[in-house]
Amino acid sequence: METITDIAAARPARANTARAQAALHQIFARSRTVRRLTVGTLARIELAILGGHKQKPVMQVIRRVRAERESLLSGNEAFMIHSLARTQRAVGGTMAEVGVFQGCSAKLISLGGRPERLHLFDTFEGLPQPDQAERKSMGQGHYAASLEAVQAYLSDQPNLVFHKGLFTGVDTGCEDERFSLVHLDVDLKEGTLACLEFFYPRMLPGGIIVSHDYSYLAGVREAFDEYLAGRPERVVELPTSQAMLIKR
Repeated sequence: METITDIAAARPARANTARAQAALHQIFARSRTVRRLTVGTLARIELAILGGHKQKPVMQVIRRVRAERESLLSGNEAFMIHSLARTQRAVGGTMAEVGVFQGCSAKLISLGGRPERLHLFDTFEGLPQPDQAERKSMGQGHYAASLEAVQAYLSDQPNLVFHKGLFTGVDTGCEDERFSLVHLDVDLKEGTLACLEFFYPRMLPGGIIVSHDYSYLAGVREAFDEYLAGRPERVVELPTSQAMLIKR
């Protein structure tokens, strides 16, 4: 059992770890080369392992899409997105993604889910200005990809609706929609919380919200904690950096 002395002694080490993680994330966010060497290498290894026991046609799709554009999804995360989209196809309704980057996960959702409509929200200019605490890990403009480039990449996919600008949950143009799957890759607390507040009440029964970076970025976890406070729902944390909510 930890004593008060043990806890106090551990605090400096935890603080040092948090600072080191923030510094590493800054390097990761700024350097495409670092992302290729880390996430890219991890994705290839994970997809090779998955290929040993998953359906070959499914793996061919995921490998192809994952290789077409830079993505921040690991191999397991890409598989999870595609798998959830395939499953949620039976629920019907609309799907959405907030945080599109270069369009890799959007294509996985489109190919797997074949939704009636897939709403894609992004500033298409990178991250907005993070708050003071989050600036240790991220900066304004990180992960930018232009709307025109993403539209060109996804031009072979049907039923896409693009929304350029900061997602605030106001004047989204899809207030009357009902969703079976929503993928969040927002990185910041304020944006993640706005997404939860907008989408969760509009999820169909059995609908799923899945978020990237839940276990990597404190702001994302804090947004879920704040939204779920006083509610009976509980987040399902996955073995990857992802977590999800299932609408009752």
